Amino acid sequence: MFTLNQFASWLTDSHWPCIVISILVFLESSPVVGLFIPGVLLLPAIGALSGSNMLEFEKIFLCCLAGALMADSLGYALGRLGYGEWHHRFSSRGHNRIRQQAGNFLHHYGGVAIFVGRIMWLIHPLVPTLVGALGAPAWRFYLLDTLAVILWLALELGLGHGLLVYTRQFTGSFSDWLIMSLGLLVVFIGIYSWRRQSYFRDNK
Repeated sequence: MFTLNQFASWLTDSHWPCIVISILVFLESSPVVGLFIPGVLLLPAIGALSGSNMLEFEKIFLCCLAGALMADSLGYALGRLGYGEWHHRFSSRGHNRIRQQAGNFLHHYGGVAIFVGRIMWLIHPLVPTLVGALGAPAWRFYLLDTLAVILWLALELGLGHGLLVYTRQFTGSFSDWLIMSLGLLVVFIGIYSWRRQSYFRDNK
């Protein structure tokens, strides 16, 4: 079986770790595809690679930044081209609800929503497309989006890095402590999702 240790070793020993990381983050931040990739788990796992001294944190950060900004640029361009209309027609019922919630959030809070929405788990792959569909100026989008992505990556990658550095003070392999760290994140996601659903249910 392909273990986490083997994947980490393959990634760090390959000639293109930055390209692989950029592609993973690109997919996580892409419209529609990103809804099925839990970035709140993926990014801390990538950050853990620097915590285990397999890759430099600065290098990982720049690779992730490139992938996220490329995905956001794609989403914004698709929004300006009218992607939002046919996406709304062919999306599943559950994702339409998420799209409507994100759209209401952007309408209500304006420019602040671009920054905050890009950081929020679950809806952030949809934000660039919705911003483009709403006709926001490119300079405004890229300024707020870039700042949000930098903060988002610093938090997510830093979490994975810090957790692994802390847990490696004890006896255990990379995969053991990474799995434990991701388990804690799953608990956090469950609590967050419950609170988020309660919020939207109470504000219908």
